[in-house]
Amino acid sequence: MGNILDLIDEAKYELRRIFKKKGEDGVKLPANFKRWAIELGIALVIGIFAGCITYGLLNKEDKSLKIASEDTVAIEDEKTAAAADGASQEASEEPEEDFSDVVITVVDPSGYAPAVANWSQDEVSAAVSERSSYLEKNKYWTAVASYWESKGVTDNARYCTYLFDTDKKVYSASDFSGLSPEVIHIAKNEIYARHGYSFKDVQIYNYFMGQVWYTPTVLPADFSEDTFSETEVKNLDLINSLDPM
Repeated sequence: MGNILDLIDEAKYELRRIFKKKGEDGVKLPANFKRWAIELGIALVIGIFAGCITYGLLNKEDKSLKIASEDTVAIEDEKTAAAADGASQEASEEPEEDFSDVVITVVDPSGYAPAVANWSQDEVSAAVSERSSYLEKNKYWTAVASYWESKGVTDNARYCTYLFDTDKKVYSASDFSGLSPEVIHIAKNEIYARHGYSFKDVQIYNYFMGQVWYTPTVLPADFSEDTFSETEVKNLDLINSLDPM
């Protein structure tokens, strides 16, 4: 502030000297010219002073805002890094699941039904995918899928393998103990399906259409049970006595 006042006094002094010299040279000045000039000089000095102060304040404010913005970004980066470290730590602390006691049975393709025994895995997968829609919302498939799962079979074998070898082995009632009515009912109809029987019941028809080995070739009116082997007849009689559906 002292420097500004010195500048103002110096400006006044210079103006007085100029006007005094003008007067001595015989130049007549207006009556109020001297006062106006002094006031103009003072106004200029004050304007310069005010401009310097304003510039300083604005520049300081910009720097403060810039620093505050940088601090905010730094804080957000620290929070993000901390969150990532926390997530990594939690992930590393989660115990790994032990699947050592899970047994998955993969059926050898040689155990597939004769109709698909010689198919490649690509051919089997394509056929399973093509027929998958038949098993959607099928009332028998859920029970049959659970039956296969209880045996550890979850792959394409479920669509390529007979539920029971009723054409090769004579079963007893104990072999069907604990099975759901749906599985028993399908086991009985599977004897017919192996011979190409075309089912009238939509749910049964759709179930077997979901089995890639099944091809409906014989209408019910044209089908004869004489086509069954002795083993199949014995199993059919047994399962009929157990079938509640």
